[in-house]
Amino acid sequence: MDFKLVTSTFQSLTQNMQIMKYLLASSAVVILFLIYIRTYLRSVYLALKLPGPKALPIIGNVLFLNDDREMEHLGNKAHELYGSFMRFWVSFLPCIVVHEPRHLNIILGTNRYSRKNIFYTLLHNFLGQGLITNNGYAWKKNRKMIQSLFHTNIQEIFIETFQDCAEAFVSKLNGLTDVKITALVNDCVLDILHNAILGVPLDKNSPYRKGQVILNDRLTKPWLLLETIFSRTTSAQKEIEQKTNLHSYTKKILLERRKGTRSGKCFLDMFIEIANNNLEFTDEDIINEIVTFMLAGQDSLGSAVAFTLFHLAKYHDIQNRVLKEISDYEEGTKLSNKELFGMKYLEQVIKETLRLAPSVPIFARVLTEDVVLDDVEFPRGTNIFISPFLTHRHPQIYPDPLKFDPDRFSTENVENRHPFAYLPFSLGPRKCIGYQFALMEMKTIIFTILKKYELSLVPGHEEYTLTYRTTLRAKGGIWIRLKARK
Repeated sequence: MDFKLVTSTFQSLTQNMQIMKYLLASSAVVILFLIYIRTYLRSVYLALKLPGPKALPIIGNVLFLNDDREMEHLGNKAHELYGSFMRFWVSFLPCIVVHEPRHLNIILGTNRYSRKNIFYTLLHNFLGQGLITNNGYAWKKNRKMIQSLFHTNIQEIFIETFQDCAEAFVSKLNGLTDVKITALVNDCVLDILHNAILGVPLDKNSPYRKGQVILNDRLTKPWLLLETIFSRTTSAQKEIEQKTNLHSYTKKILLERRKGTRSGKCFLDMFIEIANNNLEFTDEDIINEIVTFMLAGQDSLGSAVAFTLFHLAKYHDIQNRVLKEISDYEEGTKLSNKELFGMKYLEQVIKETLRLAPSVPIFARVLTEDVVLDDVEFPRGTNIFISPFLTHRHPQIYPDPLKFDPDRFSTENVENRHPFAYLPFSLGPRKCIGYQFALMEMKTIIFTILKKYELSLVPGHEEYTLTYRTTLRAKGGIWIRLKARK
């Protein structure tokens, strides 16, 4: 046998195999690129057919995000201006706003047609990879493991924490008359989260005091959506530093609670129990979920409570009706599920507040299949934006939509309305896991302040101007006049 011939043949085969591997890999990349281009072009074609606000070259409609008055005008008038679907552009990326309840039912009702889209990856450095930002198996695994912790019977153990923190908040109001309530409410909410989730009291050095989302900044400057550009900015470095601080702080507390050096019961303890019984739920999962709960619960709950206090201060007949509902409970009464569930009208006031000022005014999905809505075909890969703010102001669903009317949420009115007409906590399988926890927390804070003070508006601050960031806020904060009850 000619050894040189065998060697040459082997080398030739090896080279041919390497070439084949290269060709296959290249073909796969080309095919994926063509699929992406086809998907993108189908979405562009759909967007060009649908109505929407005038877009500027290159940047599209992103300047709307910085124009609070235009955003509110759009939220109030989009139904009559553009109908059931409105398109807008984030630079060259087409997005479709869907706001009719019957369409939201299809998109959000199951996990079949949609998942979180690419914009949520921009929140990974801020929120971590928890339930809000994750997709697929990671989301299903963690959601299934955590779900049972949010049963109302389990959450009842935290009502005492809610009340202790609410009473500490109200004590800070002693001697005050005209108060910019927003910052104090935010501190109260953060105090509750620290105690209920982390099992530690709030201190001035907590990194959770300093959380700052820069998603809007990236959306309004589309070149920052490119990671290669954004990673070179000071904002990116601050975001990474913030993530490191949050995760290090949370990990430190996690290790302390594992060693038993901290007392009391909190969600972190429950997460540790889950991890002890299931190796798939790792310390990294615990930290990501804890960071998500801590950050997601701050601004959203703080703004919801502040807006509710504003409406109670503005409408004294509504405030008096709530006061009558809670009149059987003395100031300082230890609350339980029974008392909180009994505050039906207060819950209606909170829900009406979240209708007009939903804490998260917009969220996003991407279609995983072609979907037909009212004879319009939405191709797979289309970015769908869902706006509770827009749906909640639909005049055919909520007549006289700008009027504050808690009776919209009476049992009879709710039963006669489409179930997807109200979604401040989203709906479907990805509905906010902690929405009942949030309602109990809000009721406790508002109950505590109403038992102590009569609320009214401060002259010159009779209205608020909404500002649209990741969460909805009142520009300049909310001012309340306090008068101690006799």
